[in-house]
Amino acid sequence: MSASALIAIVRKGQVKDVMAAAREAGAPGGTVCLARGTASSTILAALGLGDTRQEVLTSLIKKDKADAVLNAVHQAKAKGIAIVIESDMEDSMNCRWVLVEVICEEGYSEDIMAAARKAGAGGGTVINAHGTSTEDDVKFFGAPLIPEKEILLIVLPKDKADAVTEAISSMEIMKKRGGGIIFTLPVSSFVNLGKE
Repeated sequence: MSASALIAIVRKGQVKDVMAAAREAGAPGGTVCLARGTASSTILAALGLGDTRQEVLTSLIKKDKADAVLNAVHQAKAKGIAIVIESDMEDSMNCRWVLVEVICEEGYSEDIMAAARKAGAGGGTVINAHGTSTEDDVKFFGAPLIPEKEILLIVLPKDKADAVTEAISSMEIMKKRGGGIIFTLPVSSFVNLGKE
């Protein structure tokens, strides 16, 4: 099956409207994660006022339904962004947008986002997560201590992707074993939600 992934990042409490619109257009369902947006200015960040509570919807949809689902989501009453990533995007060299995904140790997403901004990124979304247990994990009373992680999602124009990924990759935390991983995915479609 040729599939696409819809990822919608919206303000907390708005994901139900987005999912209802997506379902009406042919999406089977989805998974919702709680997240936070990164502060848009250093002043707001210093005051602790810049973070916004968000929800991230991920839905696997049939490729032939992707345009209809994205158009329906665009009409939903929500503020945020929605993107489509295709599993077999033939012409990824000509995509206009890229999703940069960084999985890092908990507590480093703000520093990583600061480096990304200096390299040309606008903002990002942070999802709290955890790693999986391995034989090398530290044990506490026989139980493994599973490392806490953060997933940073940054959607940006393709022409800024190399500078942003280079800035993030050169950080010390990313060079440390288990400190982080970065990858990019081509975005086949992108819309701002809640804007005409």
